[in-house]
Amino acid sequence: TQKPGTLSKDLVGRELISFRGMLSFVETQLKDIQQLFKSTKQRRKDVRVKEILEKVERLFATSLTREGVKFRILEKGSSPLVAKTTDAVLLQLFLNLFDNSLYWLQSKPSGKRQIDVLLDSDEHMLIFADNGPGVKADDAPFIFEPFYSGKGEEGRGLGLYIARQLLDKHDYAIELADIKRHKLLSGANFVVSFVQAEE
Repeated sequence: TQKPGTLSKDLVGRELISFRGMLSFVETQLKDIQQLFKSTKQRRKDVRVKEILEKVERLFATSLTREGVKFRILEKGSSPLVAKTTDAVLLQLFLNLFDNSLYWLQSKPSGKRQIDVLLDSDEHMLIFADNGPGVKADDAPFIFEPFYSGKGEEGRGLGLYIARQLLDKHDYAIELADIKRHKLLSGANFVVSFVQAEE
């Protein structure tokens, strides 16, 4: 029998293993986040968009579960979606889009919150959509402006502004969906085009 006030070796062993696992998890997350601090001027390369999206999904996994948000990645096309850019640009893009959606999805009941991302390699674009309150027509022209928030509509703070600025530097674009086939869900639907704009 174990004396009062002493610790079980098995218990201590299990706790140490658990702690080591948590440290390993944190280390993995930090490695992903560190990429955000690399210059967005680094050499561009062909980046598989899904790989970066899944990294950011893992960073938000706890929040998605806690807030009762269902998340889906949808794919269209005969090959993976690839963008000639940097990991840092895509990480920042997805961090801002997730943050924006999670904020506005609070207006929906937990368990009825949804984020869908369509990766379309045929059209070289993605659609990031949620079923939140969406964007009012009067606010649509301004949501990518710095600090624009409207009166409870999507497009708060600097997130969308930063996303557009980063993409602009790589001759890519982000817009609100304006045609039915680009609207996956009832809320805000953002279309990111990886077709470089012509000079």
